[in-house]
Amino acid sequence: MDRFSRLQLAELSGVAARTIRYYHSVGVLPRPGRAGKEAVYGPEHLERLRAITAMQARGLRLDAIREVFEAEVPADGDWREVFDPRYSGDPETRPLLDDDGLTELLGDRRPEILEDLRAAGYLERCGDRWRVPEPAMLSGALILYDVGTDIALSGVLRKLIRSHIADLADEMVRVIREASGAEYTGEGIRPDLDRFRDRFRAAAHEVGGATLVEEIERAVREQDS
Repeated sequence: MDRFSRLQLAELSGVAARTIRYYHSVGVLPRPGRAGKEAVYGPEHLERLRAITAMQARGLRLDAIREVFEAEVPADGDWREVFDPRYSGDPETRPLLDDDGLTELLGDRRPEILEDLRAAGYLERCGDRWRVPEPAMLSGALILYDVGTDIALSGVLRKLIRSHIADLADEMVRVIREASGAEYTGEGIRPDLDRFRDRFRAAAHEVGGATLVEEIERAVREQDS
């Protein structure tokens, strides 16, 4: 059977029919096809429901799950870009800011911050424009600056984070390869690894950021004890 009614889909997936309708309304489940007045579902809907259930079991909210499904990774993209910051794409291809764009980015912060950001590697001058090699790291540096952490110190933290995340990425990819039962050879990626790659990007923001905050809080408590 490759086509289901809503009740059949509910029975196969273990998700109540009313919940299926709700998932349509919040954008985590595609709308069904139609056969006359009847809603018609396919294997892709069943797979999506199973994925939603699995992610909910791991603590993801529906808004985060929607971001996972909306995350786009080119089919011919390098899977390492998702896991490892050392393969985060070519900074040379990222859009450049003009002086007006940079002024808008920095807001009313003191003018001297510009040189600090350049020295720490957050900004690079390219002719009459500016390149931001790591936009997320720059955003983090500005947040820390606004609460009293100077740019030089955040630059040190940036290097520390990158180093440890790179090691973690290597270990995660090794575990996923082993779980898939195949080594990546450069010729292709097993379907389960491919799906994980596509969905991991958004989940990383949800799970990884929260975990880092929890671990920082733990480390501070242990230093105080």
